[in-house]
Amino acid sequence: MDASFYLSTHGSLYWSDTHQLSVYLNDYHVELDHDCGAKVRATEMISELYVLRQHLNAFLTAAAKLLREMEVVVIYGTVRLIQRDDESFLPWASEDFACIIFNLHTEHSVEGIAKSADAFRGLIDLALAFGGSYFLTYHRWARRDQIELAYPMFRRFLERKETLDPDGRFQSQWWRHHRDLILQP
Repeated sequence: MDASFYLSTHGSLYWSDTHQLSVYLNDYHVELDHDCGAKVRATEMISELYVLRQHLNAFLTAAAKLLREMEVVVIYGTVRLIQRDDESFLPWASEDFACIIFNLHTEHSVEGIAKSADAFRGLIDLALAFGGSYFLTYHRWARRDQIELAYPMFRRFLERKETLDPDGRFQSQWWRHHRDLILQP
C-alpha cells in the first residue's frame, strides 16, 4: 500500500459508521518490518494529539524535527478538525482543535518500546506547548505532569469514580495505572 490512496481521499467526507469498513491485509507488517530494518517484529503504536488550530503548522514543523532527531519511523498519520466537548465531565477536547494522529513503528523489544514511549511523551510536550492536549486511552506513557496539564479535572474524575464505585467493581489496567500515578502522594 502506498500514499497515493490516502492522497486521493483528500477532501472526502465519510459517514462515521462506514469509514471503519476498510480492508485489512493479513501479515502486512512483515513487509513493513523488512522495509524499516526492524531487528524484531514490530507493530504500529497510535496516539492522538490536539493543538489549537492556528498552531497546526508550527506543531507539525516541531513534531517533524523531534521525530527526525529521535530517528522514529512514522508509518502514517492523519489530521482532522474536532469540536470542543462541552458535555463530558472529563472532556477530551477542551477547545476546537486540530487533531493529529501518529502511528509509530514500534519494535517489540525493551529498546523499541522505550523509544516509542519517549517519542510520544515528546509529542505530548509539544502539543501542550501549542495550547493542546492528547487522547488519554491509547497508551499509558504520559507523565503525571502531562496528564495534569492536559486534563486538570483528572484527579476529580478519579476521586468521583471511587465515590461512585467504592468496591472497585468497574476497573481496568488503564484505570489502576492512572489512579496510582495521579493519586499517589
